[in-house]
Amino acid sequence: MIDSYCEVPRFRFAGLVRHWARERLVHDVLVARELARGVLDEGLRFQSVDPQWTPAATPLRGEPLVGYAAHRTLPPIMIRETALDHLRAIAAAKRDPDYRLLHEECVTKDDFRKWLVATGRALPAFWFEASERQLETPELMVPYANGR
Repeated sequence: MIDSYCEVPRFRFAGLVRHWARERLVHDVLVARELARGVLDEGLRFQSVDPQWTPAATPLRGEPLVGYAAHRTLPPIMIRETALDHLRAIAAAKRDPDYRLLHEECVTKDDFRKWLVATGRALPAFWFEASERQLETPELMVPYANGR
């Protein structure tokens, strides 16, 4: 039986990896690499800072944050520099995910849905109701920079 988290508005990186890997019956490292490539190449919006709760005038203290966009036509995400570097290492298969380095990064349900639809992936049952998982007309979110 699949646990249902349909009312959860966002997931942290480790939680999403764990649930999606369990549903797909694959190792979590494979899912982590897929998500890392999604952030780096396809516009998946994992962020360290939630713009909904961070007014523009708020000073960002602590670790350096960088703006990153997978393609120049996409709005940037705000992500910790160490997290972005770690995602690069995961995507390149140089390191397995260290969830302590990705503890603040989260994705909203809506951003995850947009990425899944734009890249032709199925919506996972653990986070989306059956009615939500029915095929939608894909709204292309990303003109892929590298032809994928």
